[in-house]
Amino acid sequence: MKTVQIIFLLLLLSFPALAAEAVPVNESGEAAATRVADMRILLNAFTALAEDHIQGTLHGLKILSATGAMQSGDWNAMKATLGEFSTSGIDAAAVWYARPDGHYYTVDKGLIDQTLSDRPYFPRLMAGASVVGDLVISKSTGKRSAILAVPVWKNGTVNGALGVSLSAEKMSRMLQEKLALPADMVFYALDAEGQSSLHSESSRLFSFPSDLGSKSLKDAVQEMLARPEGVVRYEFHGNKVVVFKRSPLTGWVFAIGFLADTPGAAAGSAMPPIVAELEKDLGDKFRMIDADLAAAAKELSASGLKNQTARKILDDLCRSTSSAIDCATVDSAGTMLLIEPAKYRKFEGAAIGSQEQMVRLHATKKPVMSRVIRTVEGLDAVDIEHPVFSPQGTFEGSVSMLITPESLIASVAGKLVQGLPIDVWAMQTDGRILYDPDREEIGRMLFSDTIYKPFPELLALGAEIAKEPNGSGSYTFLGKGLAKPVTKNAYWTSVGLYGTEWRVVATHTLSEDGRQARRELAELGVKSSEEALRELAGQPELIDALAGYDQATVQRFFTRYLTEQYGIYAIQWLDSRGISRYGFPVENSLTNYDLRRRKTPASKALLQAHLERKESSFDAPLVEGEVGHFFLVPVRKGKRYLGMIYIISLRP
Repeated sequence: MKTVQIIFLLLLLSFPALAAEAVPVNESGEAAATRVADMRILLNAFTALAEDHIQGTLHGLKILSATGAMQSGDWNAMKATLGEFSTSGIDAAAVWYARPDGHYYTVDKGLIDQTLSDRPYFPRLMAGASVVGDLVISKSTGKRSAILAVPVWKNGTVNGALGVSLSAEKMSRMLQEKLALPADMVFYALDAEGQSSLHSESSRLFSFPSDLGSKSLKDAVQEMLARPEGVVRYEFHGNKVVVFKRSPLTGWVFAIGFLADTPGAAAGSAMPPIVAELEKDLGDKFRMIDADLAAAAKELSASGLKNQTARKILDDLCRSTSSAIDCATVDSAGTMLLIEPAKYRKFEGAAIGSQEQMVRLHATKKPVMSRVIRTVEGLDAVDIEHPVFSPQGTFEGSVSMLITPESLIASVAGKLVQGLPIDVWAMQTDGRILYDPDREEIGRMLFSDTIYKPFPELLALGAEIAKEPNGSGSYTFLGKGLAKPVTKNAYWTSVGLYGTEWRVVATHTLSEDGRQARRELAELGVKSSEEALRELAGQPELIDALAGYDQATVQRFFTRYLTEQYGIYAIQWLDSRGISRYGFPVENSLTNYDLRRRKTPASKALLQAHLERKESSFDAPLVEGEVGHFFLVPVRKGKRYLGMIYIISLRP
């Protein structure tokens, strides 16, 4: 190991140009050829560092497997020795011993209440072959790990196995520290499926680069997996030139590259640490969702999609993620079979096969994540689906998790920026705002909503954000009540799953004299949902429609309101006789329902507001099981009282 480190240090001293300059992709001649040649030498050093670590760990396992303590199969006899091995600097997420039936022990936790028998590598291990580099989410720790394992032989028979779940994150961090590459360089390794086993950016670990939305990167990955070595060029976070070669030890493709179109790192262009933290922490959230869905899909493969065992699997899945709304099994025709928690079971049997993400799932038989959609449950949410296959490999359907983007992002961003003069917002690549400190902006479309049209610099930056996975920029903005314009500095990155990306943006607002000037809603002329409802109650056409019980016109106004106001569960009309006539969406509304017939807390409060005939608000449980926040505004035609229009938003 020390020899490799010394060689690498000499390489950096020998090739100072690696840190000081970059060569454009289209440059020909000696400079470009020289840098690529230098990169090959660095690639050899990177590969040697990684393989030295893997080979050393594997060698240690083989030595231990030959000892009497390991061959005894007695955990008490071997755990002390394995404990010493785990603290020897091998970067292990877990060190373990497995019995032939798949049950296993780890140094940290002893006997684990799970089995390794369903891991694809386990039959090979029990057949006497070593395992080098299979990627898994550790069952005992939940960490992203590469498996190194050897069989334990006794009297010519395999009677167990020793293994190390090598922490991909720890090993990547170790390599990053030893390589100390400049900011315009990247290293990573891909397994035989094209999944990132190592990466200089920990947020990219276990991702599939071919699914990140860049066609040139997808083509490059295909070439890297098909050839033993070579050079590829692609566009992802800038133009990259990457040299690669396959390792005979692991089968991984090791790669190291540089940003070819940025001559050096401009002063101040580096991403603030807060952006890197946002990317990592949100990426971790997505990786855990991915791992939980994959585990649920495997369990459902064995149990089936429609039974009490499946319900328990769905319930556990939904509890694993705080931003989850519900979880469901869906058959191969796109029909929702089971839904948990119980309050959403009334939607079982709904057909969702025509939804865009389901069409993709059925076409590719791969996991998918939707953009924000209006779900059959009547909510604006993101649907994440993982295919479920039978034990024989037949496509049976999928397991679904609905999440609220603002809840997921807030769980990370709120903690990171607390007390800092920084705002975080997020959007889809089509411009839909997913998260913002000002809730009234959530759900708006940046490129078409009228409130943003007066700010061309914001729209131009938004177009850049939508186009590029990460970057930085600024725009000038003049808010109401401000004597001078303010400059907003913005830095953004990307997170997501299965090729669907969100842009996450951190902004810092400075006035011309350098003092922080935070944006307020009034600067954009944004109306709150309450103010918008007050305006709606004064619309002459709606008033005439309510007076004439013109349901089609009323529904048209309600539909428009709901499309402009994000996060509203329902909008309804309570007529002058105390009957909730109709609302939108229909599935969340009471239709021709006399509130006097049922004395629920919500109906009592609605009737009280109806009798008082004045604006009011309250919280009350809904029949669906949620807690709703009600806001009511009276409607009058002249002196004639027509009832109340009201909105319901769900409490977190």
